[in-house]
Amino acid sequence: MESIESILPFVIIVILIVLATPLSNLIKIPIVVSEIMLGIFAGYFRLVDTQEEYIAIIANTGLLFLMFLCGMEVDLKTLRSMGKKFLSQALVYFLSLYLLSALVVVIFQLPMIFIALLPVMSLGMIMVLIRDYGSNHAWLNLALKIGILGEVVSITILTTLEGIYKYGLSWHLAENLIILLVFLLCVVGVFKLANILFWWLPHLKLLLLPHDDTNSQDIRFVIMLFVLFIVLTTVLELEKVLGAFIAGVILATYFKYKHTLPQKLSDFGFGFFVPFFFVYVGSTINLSVVFTNPSILLHALYLVIGMLAIRVISAGLVFLHYFKSFQYTLLFALSDCMPLTFLVITASMGQKFGVLSDSLYASCIFGAIFEGIFFSVFIKALFKKNSM
Repeated sequence: MESIESILPFVIIVILIVLATPLSNLIKIPIVVSEIMLGIFAGYFRLVDTQEEYIAIIANTGLLFLMFLCGMEVDLKTLRSMGKKFLSQALVYFLSLYLLSALVVVIFQLPMIFIALLPVMSLGMIMVLIRDYGSNHAWLNLALKIGILGEVVSITILTTLEGIYKYGLSWHLAENLIILLVFLLCVVGVFKLANILFWWLPHLKLLLLPHDDTNSQDIRFVIMLFVLFIVLTTVLELEKVLGAFIAGVILATYFKYKHTLPQKLSDFGFGFFVPFFFVYVGSTINLSVVFTNPSILLHALYLVIGMLAIRVISAGLVFLHYFKSFQYTLLFALSDCMPLTFLVITASMGQKFGVLSDSLYASCIFGAIFEGIFFSVFIKALFKKNSM
């Protein structure tokens, strides 16, 4: 009987993962939002015990695999082809975002993590928009390029913040940042070495990932790469998500000839591990506290407005002359302002280190839900208006 009770939360989450897709299709919301909402429902009725260790381990694996998939969307060769002019404009855009975020944090006396949280970026919803509207729109193409760079910037900022919260402003922090810098330099060195190695020995790639693969060698290699970099960052006392992200970047940069692999891994991740993480995140929300403290939803709305405002201002400063239209600039800002996955990840990190209270954490999760629902609707309305 005890064994059944211990496995029941797992069974319930698996059922909710299956229900998330029809719910998403029924009420026309992003599937991530439906997964979080179902998790909130499960948590409210105490169907899922978030204190179960194995549940937390599977959810953490889902988070790491999500970061691995995010890394797979970043091809370093594509970054190099963007050109100096665009990269300089992107740099100004990011500087504007983070300076405005710092200003908001100072004015409203928010926790320091909001400097990273407000401008955080993720490619997930941008890829959904490209699937829905096509890639032949200037605002969406720019959002994709900025999103690729934004993910790299976001993961770097989050890793640095993790060190600050873990060690404080001490020598341990300096040591951790030096280790991080050396690690990143070594990764760059490995990339350069791999370029030379694969240029001289092009068949080496095929030994690792053959075209005619009948033994699932691609999955074996991916799991090895995934685990290797997580173990490496763990040994170096760096954030595990950084290791997972870099493993994804390596795969995207050097093994693009395996055209079916990204879809296979995406199906594997988004079929179980990633939705497990989002349902788990939803179950950590105490809905009773939300009912007794409605200001949580108001703060979530403030968060959404703040995230959009800094993007509209920054996009207006840097890209308005490129679009020559405020509506297209707004479309870009809206598409850039749905970092559901990274927003949830940042909020989870803030709660883990005790810098976000339970109410602020809940506001961040509801903020992610609001962005996924409202901004999708706004984009559709603006797109239809501009298409007429």
